[in-house]
Amino acid sequence: MERKFHINKGLKVLLLVLSVLIVAVLALGIYLNIRWNKTIRNELKSYVRDISDSLYVAEFKDARLNVFTGSLTVEQASMRLDSAVYQRMLAKHIAPSATYQFKVEKLQLKYFRPWRYFQRKVLSASELTVTAPDVILEENENVVDTSKEETAYEHISTKMKSILISTLQLDSTNIKYTFIRKDSSRIIHQFRNLGILVNDFLIDSLALEDPGRILYARNYVVKMRDYRFMSKDSLYWMNIRNISYDAAAQIFNIGQFDMTPALSKEEFQQKIGFQQDYYQLSFSDISTEHLSITRLLQDQQIWADKIVIHGGNIDIYRDRRPPMPPGDKLGQFPNQQLARVPIPLFIDTLEGRRVHIQYTETSPLTNETGTIRFSNINGIFRNITNIDSMVARNDQLTADLDAIFMGSGKLKAHFDFTLGSKTGNFGVSGELSNMNGKDLNAVTKPLGKLEIRSCDLKELTFQLRGDERKAGGNLKLLYSNLRIAILEQDKTSKGFVRKGLISMVANILALHPANPAIGEPVRTAKPQLQRDIQKSFFNLVWKTILEGVKETVGTGKI
Repeated sequence: MERKFHINKGLKVLLLVLSVLIVAVLALGIYLNIRWNKTIRNELKSYVRDISDSLYVAEFKDARLNVFTGSLTVEQASMRLDSAVYQRMLAKHIAPSATYQFKVEKLQLKYFRPWRYFQRKVLSASELTVTAPDVILEENENVVDTSKEETAYEHISTKMKSILISTLQLDSTNIKYTFIRKDSSRIIHQFRNLGILVNDFLIDSLALEDPGRILYARNYVVKMRDYRFMSKDSLYWMNIRNISYDAAAQIFNIGQFDMTPALSKEEFQQKIGFQQDYYQLSFSDISTEHLSITRLLQDQQIWADKIVIHGGNIDIYRDRRPPMPPGDKLGQFPNQQLARVPIPLFIDTLEGRRVHIQYTETSPLTNETGTIRFSNINGIFRNITNIDSMVARNDQLTADLDAIFMGSGKLKAHFDFTLGSKTGNFGVSGELSNMNGKDLNAVTKPLGKLEIRSCDLKELTFQLRGDERKAGGNLKLLYSNLRIAILEQDKTSKGFVRKGLISMVANILALHPANPAIGEPVRTAKPQLQRDIQKSFFNLVWKTILEGVKETVGTGKI
């Protein structure tokens, strides 16, 4: 009995001590919670004011610290620019060229260690969730800032030794970015419903020098569902869907890119007033490997190892009935235009897969339309750059393409462009094989009033070189069983009818029905063409090939 009494008495004493300790801890926690809550509310505002030299003002509806759960919640917070302070800074040339303003519905800091913060000035937390941030960024090229540039650590070092957040998540983020040029014109971009995930965010004296970090973090993952904007000439809408970027892996993906006209064909032509191509583009599943975010953000340069487009359609229409546009197209070859891109860029490899191209034209002679189709195009472009040091190492941009031409012909082509060439020097070679010539009637009938009644195209090979003024080279066309019909339009029905006598004379006296002819060597052509400087690069290539074809088959005599 005595032993049992002593055990019960000991338990009671232990429970009493524990109870006193728990009450003491709770009392201390409640006291610290009240005291630190007041301190937190005051410091949140003073930190923003002091770190920004009073340029920004922080406001919030409520801030609650719970020392027991290690959580801090801030409701309806905002940071706004003090315009009076900004004007004084502008006058002294110490105002930043980039300004920021934002508001958020809620900030939630979890597993926060308040003791380390209040005693050692070290902010450490496992997670920060920012709900519905609305950010406004403005960058002004006209602002001159002569003050010393400081790092993020230098900005906070008077208040804190370090900031460590294991996971930073921004949900439903809206960003409006305005760039003001020297001429005071504005470029405005708006991004909506961004999802941003930041891993292991650290600001201290050494973080900026850590090669494993990107802007103080181990990784940034950015996702956006849709981004839509209009071209500078207001003629096209650009629609981008399902965008994602992984900074650590340096992978940038776009699910879908569309360029759609803002006007109908008739409205477009009425607004332009002269001939101009009318585009509709769609590309799917675009992936970019090793896109350097450091060069992009710090040097404003685009560097990527590889871009792959996994499918797409390009539809081009041109009405040849209006007058030609004023001026000329000198200086607009692909290598010349690349040199004028305002952003330095280097793309080692650009690959396109299963792309379809359709070009449709309305003839001023017949008022009919003809269409050229290239389907299942696979192509690889290499060394796309306008950076002088990279051009000095390799001045050849090359492209290798294969496709199905007009539904039957197997086409292979190789392009090479001399980078840095003021005159747009280029070369192109190719091969077209196993094609039924009658498939070309979709073009020759409405645009040239010529019907191919039969032709077995076995092989067409060509090698051309040129510049922005001319092109020439060698061409070989092997074919058999060529017969054509010359057409005219019926004035009543507007349909096409054959001109029997002229067609017969053309087939008998002018055309070569085959190459090689029986008992004769293979005929080859050496086409030469002076460029119409009002027309495009591809028009020069196409017309030069056509000159060689006409020379080979004899249509130049018709």
